[in-house]
Amino acid sequence: MTHEFDSIIAIADELEISRQALNRKAKRLNIDLSKKSFTDTEWKLLASTKRKPKQSTLSNYVDTFTAQQIAEKDDLINYLKSQIKEKDKQIDHAQQLQLIAEQRLTETKDSLIEYQEKENQPKKGFWHRLFR
Repeated sequence: MTHEFDSIIAIADELEISRQALNRKAKRLNIDLSKKSFTDTEWKLLASTKRKPKQSTLSNYVDTFTAQQIAEKDDLINYLKSQIKEKDKQIDHAQQLQLIAEQRLTETKDSLIEYQEKENQPKKGFWHRLFR
């Protein structure tokens, strides 16, 4: 089966590429465009890397802007996660210090009670301690 066209511009329109791009592609593939008739193999080679239609610039801008916002929010989320980890470390440290302080307070209170019990015992005289 052959593919026939009236002009080089018709070929370029069919492939959705510019005339200059078509000429470069044909030169690279050693295909003669002047005959305007192509075999299936030649046509497949010409059409093999057909360009995708460009998106509108507004769409690109919106996609870029949305991607930028998502990236900024991801950065913010990562920053807040690191802040939470830091605060958790600080809370753990504060709890450890509180526990140490309570233990020391308990030890001090116990030693104070022992001292007070010693002081509250009736004083024994010299002779009583000597002949005990």
